[in-house]
Amino acid sequence: MAAEVLHLAYKSQPSTKMTERIQQAISAGEIVIFPTDTVYAIGGDAFQAKVVQRLQGLEREPDKPLALYIGSMTELRLYTVPLLPRLRRALERLLPGPSVVVLRATPAAPRAAVGRHAEIEVHYHSSRSYQIFYEAAGRPLVGFSLSLWDPQEILSQFSEKSDVIIFTEEPFKRDQMALIDFTQDPPVARQGELPKGLL
Repeated sequence: MAAEVLHLAYKSQPSTKMTERIQQAISAGEIVIFPTDTVYAIGGDAFQAKVVQRLQGLEREPDKPLALYIGSMTELRLYTVPLLPRLRRALERLLPGPSVVVLRATPAAPRAAVGRHAEIEVHYHSSRSYQIFYEAAGRPLVGFSLSLWDPQEILSQFSEKSDVIIFTEEPFKRDQMALIDFTQDPPVARQGELPKGLL
C-alpha cells in the first residue's frame, strides 16, 4: 500500500489536521519520512520494537545502530553523558543545527541507537520544517538519513516501504552537512568539516 503524502507549509502555522496526523502516525508505530536541516530521513518512535524492526529491515547495514532524533537540549541531556564544560559549550554552539553529533549514551537512551562502544548518533535540527514535525511527533525518534532530496525519487524508492511521507519546500542546507564525533577530545569530523571556531 502506498504511503500517505503530506505537504508541510513551513512558512505558516501547521493545520491541526496535519499535526494530529503526525502525532497519530508516530504513536501508532508507523514509519514516517520527514525533512531535517540537510536531507530527508526515515524513522519512527524510538521505543517501539516493531518500528525498530521495520527500520532495521530497510537499513543497508542492518547491524548498524539507528540514529536518534530529538527536539530539545533537555532530551540531549537525558540520553547522552555530560561533556567537559569546554566541549559542552562547543556542542551548544552546534545544536540545534545541521551538524550531527556522536556522543556517549546514557542507560536511558533507546537501545536501537546505541553502538557497541556506547556511542550514539544524535540529530537535533533547527529548520522550521523539522521543528514543526518533531513538535507534532511529541517523542524521540530513531531512523536514518536517506541522502535523497527529490520527492519523485523518494516516492519511487520508499512509497511502499513507509506509511507517511512529509514533503517540504523549505531549502535544505546540503553544504553544511557534518558528522562531529564528541567521544574524542578534541572532537573530530567523521564527515564534512569542523565548523570554524568550534573550540
